[in-house]
Amino acid sequence: MKRYALTVAATVAVVVLLAGCSSSSGASSPSEGGRPAPVAPQRDQSASGGAEDGAVSADAQVITTGWVSISVTNPSTASASAVTVVEQHGGHIDNRSERAGTDSESASAELTIRVPEDAVTTVLDDLKKLGTVDSASISSTDVTAQTTDLDARITAMQGSVDRLLDLMAAATDIDDLIALESAISTRQADLDSLKSQRDLLGDQVAYSTIDLQLHTEGSGRPGAPKDFWGGLAVGWNSLVAALNGSLVALGVALPWLLVLAALAAITLVIVRTVTRRKSQTPPAP
Repeated sequence: MKRYALTVAATVAVVVLLAGCSSSSGASSPSEGGRPAPVAPQRDQSASGGAEDGAVSADAQVITTGWVSISVTNPSTASASAVTVVEQHGGHIDNRSERAGTDSESASAELTIRVPEDAVTTVLDDLKKLGTVDSASISSTDVTAQTTDLDARITAMQGSVDRLLDLMAAATDIDDLIALESAISTRQADLDSLKSQRDLLGDQVAYSTIDLQLHTEGSGRPGAPKDFWGGLAVGWNSLVAALNGSLVALGVALPWLLVLAALAAITLVIVRTVTRRKSQTPPAP
């Protein structure tokens, strides 16, 4: 029984080490030092070569994000139109907020849009038709290396869990079962974490994110004062806010000031008492 227990313990250790090595090799295979591996010298441009290049491009994992600011006549109406455009292309809205116009602020709307990565250009073109584009930007990040790394680590970790499960099915000693259960629990938690990261990365690749800002035409930036009275109202509000902030700071500091004043008064009394006693002590003959 002792020999079997030692054999199981040694097997568990080997499985854990092999899984770690597989994860490390999977992480380092796509690149070295965070840089892509050297590209082999390019051969003659042939039909087969073009097909291979197309396959490589198709396998690339790219996260696309964009930002658009548009001046419109009615931000609320334009927001509803933007939702319709997104849904027509198979996308959805993650966040949507609208602010009605006031004497000091212009009406505006903000949307966080998720659309399929192959529909980004079309959706942007349709959104630009809602009004006058003030500014727009789009960027792409290649995450192929991270995706490959996660896939390799998930495969290695899954193999480690499967081997530990096989050992647990064959184990009969209670100590071996406890050790195997603990190892499986740890490995399964790591595997679930890797799968969650992979799913999040896959979602970001499959659905691009576009931040859309809509504001009233001629209003400049949303919330800017329109006239003298609007500026006066903003100034008064900022003054009130500053006074409130000062009162809050005073309220926070007041207890400390009282404690410090009490300590200072006690120290002053002690010093005066000692000084009086020294002055009343007769000089030595």
